[in-house]
Amino acid sequence: MKSGFATERLVALLKCLLAAYLITGVMLLAVAGLLYKFSLGENVVDISIIVVYCLSSLLAGLFFSKGAASRRFLWGMAAGVLYFLIICAVTFAVEGELQIFGNSCVTTLFICAGSGMLGGMLG
Repeated sequence: MKSGFATERLVALLKCLLAAYLITGVMLLAVAGLLYKFSLGENVVDISIIVVYCLSSLLAGLFFSKGAASRRFLWGMAAGVLYFLIICAVTFAVEGELQIFGNSCVTTLFICAGSGMLGGMLG
């Protein structure tokens, strides 16, 4: 019984993360289009990326916590943290380095975890 539940939750997590990254891709393409069309400043782009992370983590937490019977906020936070860890892995793969204790990295972790937790509470 436990093994089936764990497998079911893992499949649900992978589906939610895939959906979150599809949403992220679409929103980042929209930001890139706006940047191209309107020559937005760096501050607007930075804020847009933060909003994209917030919305994607929130939706991942919302979707992932739907199948949980209790402690949905923890399931949502787990989805947000895993979303962040995949961002870190992709950043490391592209750049070859990752400053894990840099201000922006820690801030992004809190944004993703908090948004995922909020999604779990709303779910």
